[in-house]
Amino acid sequence: MNNTFLSLCFFVIITSCFSQNNFKKSIETKDSITNHYQQKNYEKAQKLAAEYLSNNPYDIEAVYLNAQISYHLKQWPTAIIGFKKSIANGYNIAESKYNMACCYALQGNKAEASTWLQSAIDDYPSFYYQWMEDSDLATLANDTEYLNQIYQYDRTANDRVSKWKADIDFFSNRMKQFHYNLFSNIIEEEWDAKILELYNQVKELNDEEIIVGLMKLSAMAGDGHTTIVPPISDNFNFKMSPFLTYIFDDGIYILETQKGYEHLLGSKLISINNMPIDDVLKKIQTIVPSDNKFGNKWLQPLVLNIPQLLYGLNIIDKKKEYTITYIKDGKQNMANIKCETSLTGDFLESWIYGFHDLEGWSKVNQSKIPSSQTNREKPYWIEYQKESQIVVFHYNQVQTDENENEAAFINRLNSFISNNPVKALVVDLRYNEGGDNTIYRPILNGIIGNEKVNQKDKLYVLIGRRTFSAGMCFATELEKSTNATFVGEPTGSSPNFVGESGGVFQLPYSGIYANASNLYWQNSFAFDNRKFIAPNMYVEPKFSDYINGIDASLETIQEYLKISKN
Repeated sequence: MNNTFLSLCFFVIITSCFSQNNFKKSIETKDSITNHYQQKNYEKAQKLAAEYLSNNPYDIEAVYLNAQISYHLKQWPTAIIGFKKSIANGYNIAESKYNMACCYALQGNKAEASTWLQSAIDDYPSFYYQWMEDSDLATLANDTEYLNQIYQYDRTANDRVSKWKADIDFFSNRMKQFHYNLFSNIIEEEWDAKILELYNQVKELNDEEIIVGLMKLSAMAGDGHTTIVPPISDNFNFKMSPFLTYIFDDGIYILETQKGYEHLLGSKLISINNMPIDDVLKKIQTIVPSDNKFGNKWLQPLVLNIPQLLYGLNIIDKKKEYTITYIKDGKQNMANIKCETSLTGDFLESWIYGFHDLEGWSKVNQSKIPSSQTNREKPYWIEYQKESQIVVFHYNQVQTDENENEAAFINRLNSFISNNPVKALVVDLRYNEGGDNTIYRPILNGIIGNEKVNQKDKLYVLIGRRTFSAGMCFATELEKSTNATFVGEPTGSSPNFVGESGGVFQLPYSGIYANASNLYWQNSFAFDNRKFIAPNMYVEPKFSDYINGIDASLETIQEYLKISKN
């Protein structure tokens, strides 16, 4: 054999081994940096970081970590250089700006600190209030002039009219500052004109009409996360109506009532204060935050439950009392409604997530309770339907179950599918209004990788008007990366959408909370402009199915599998 060839082979082998050893050492060094940083061994971490970055100066994650190490070692100028590198390379931009503000403040440079803090807030609105608790920024927190600048509003307001005007100005300014792209759905000139119109009408409007006016403006942003939260403070004393409703294919029905109104259970609403219910819902639509008409449909019953909003919309003429016309058992009747229970934050949150349980309230009788209406408080759970050999994965919230994390859950689910006769997996997202979309990856990957069910006619996804936010992200990922068939209603959000609740702010005088969506989530392709994911099999909720305890969407799948060749 040619000696030159042998030498070349030897050289390649040695070089390959050397490269592999360097690669392994590099990974181990980075892990060591992180471990020492977490253990607060900052000197050791810095020494290792210098060694690591000398070999790989383009690892921006390590550059950022090294800047944090310098910060903890009180090496402010060095930390600032590192954070600026992170910003230049697009890594943790808002956090880097915030950390630079801290470094400058600790150096006594208030001008630079205020500049970088303002920029950080513009990028990440959650900092708007959080920074006040940070001792690093105490010099700014104790600076009245700076506070007046960052929380700019009319501090001289001393009567109802001037206070509402100050709140309206503050609302508009924060929306412009915090929203991801406020003027994608409404042009700025129109927004300013609407703000000015409300501003000039304050004297003639009652408080409820002003709140409704702000809600209309918020809804004009055109996304489901940008919202004015209905007031729950004693300032306004908002109440709840003594019944809860749901919109079915043939109308809106009363499903739950407070004590004394049980006779209304199962009735169909015809009108409120003689206004036809369709006209009522058209008015309500104008103040509901939504990504599309199906998400709007989901939230309309919540507004219908708050009488002061009906009053502000000029649907009723008294704040806590009105009449309804309804049909039950084929007969039309009227009822006087008195609203005496206070609206609470707990109710609003539990209603949104679908597991409210109001003490002393009654529910309409159903012949049986479908499994989809149970265990709503659980983030995820599994049901096996032995007769049809269907596994139903109920995914109610994108939250981690404290008793079983996502990795453990998907391992259990896939193990069950492998070891049992399973014709199909059904992923139920109809009640998934969201959560944290950074944590579902193990579940998603587990479904994608399950060859037994990730096939045509063996994987189904149930969707509906409440499939929203992180739940929508998950639905879109399934559509993009699996062979799933979608069943139910169109989703309550878009494949790509503006969302997030990081732009929360409070109006200074009324105390009302608002949120401006501050992030864009591209879950699908860049050119995917659909308003919703449409089902392959459309199944609209019917009141007759609800009363009879029929899960029509799931039964549609069961019937299809009976005739399917697979």
